[in-house]
Amino acid sequence: MIKKSFIFALFILYFLTIISCNNNVLKPDDYSKETIDKKYPYWQVGVSNFQIANTLTSYSIITVEEKRFILRCMALIRTALNSSEFPSQVKAKGNLAAAQDYSYGNFSIKAGENYDPDKLTDVVRTVKHNFTYEKLKTGGAGLGTVGASRYARYCGGQNPDKIPTADWVGFENDNWIKWSGNSLYGYASFSGLMFHEHMHNIGFTHTDINKNNNVPYGLQDVVQKLIERILYGDLKDKYARELDELTAYYLTQYKYLLTEDSVFDPSLK
Repeated sequence: MIKKSFIFALFILYFLTIISCNNNVLKPDDYSKETIDKKYPYWQVGVSNFQIANTLTSYSIITVEEKRFILRCMALIRTALNSSEFPSQVKAKGNLAAAQDYSYGNFSIKAGENYDPDKLTDVVRTVKHNFTYEKLKTGGAGLGTVGASRYARYCGGQNPDKIPTADWVGFENDNWIKWSGNSLYGYASFSGLMFHEHMHNIGFTHTDINKNNNVPYGLQDVVQKLIERILYGDLKDKYARELDELTAYYLTQYKYLLTEDSVFDPSLK
């Protein structure tokens, strides 16, 4: 009788273990674009391509590790923009002003005039676009093509999904991981730089306006500091799962870009 009870108990334990494991198994669509976009609706940004400038005069490479680094930074940015803290931090930043005159439809804003922080938050969060990341000689900086003023068009009534967006960002011809400092702070600072260039992509510039009052630098600071808190500060536990899920999503969604290094050899031109 004792032997039968013991065997039955083992069977129940085994059964419960199987049920528990099955409940934790990730299904194929857990990291699908549809699932992630529903769960993290803001900043639906992806990758079009990784490329190397054909104007370089020396051999260059974007390693698989560098591509994974960019995807991790994308996950960090998206975690920050979907955080409940992002809107309040935009407001706390203070006066973020237009660098020049912008207008669309019946809406206009003058150079030096402050952006509305709530609308600014919406303008940034509603971006849905895929970007090309290129390695080139930048002189130690990031570069981003300046697009149409998303703020003016958004406030002027254009459908956010129809607003034209520039889609190119360039970084220094160096190993991007080492260039960033290869640390948690490096991830945060490089993510902030990426976000700065994407602000140019959606039409924000810093021409003739104090550095602390323009959107690319101002929101770069907001996003970088949020990411620092998410990586190793007071928000680490709060957003750990979100960051893990978004990282898994980007690595899964763009696994076809992670099969090999991208190489440029000028001697083969």
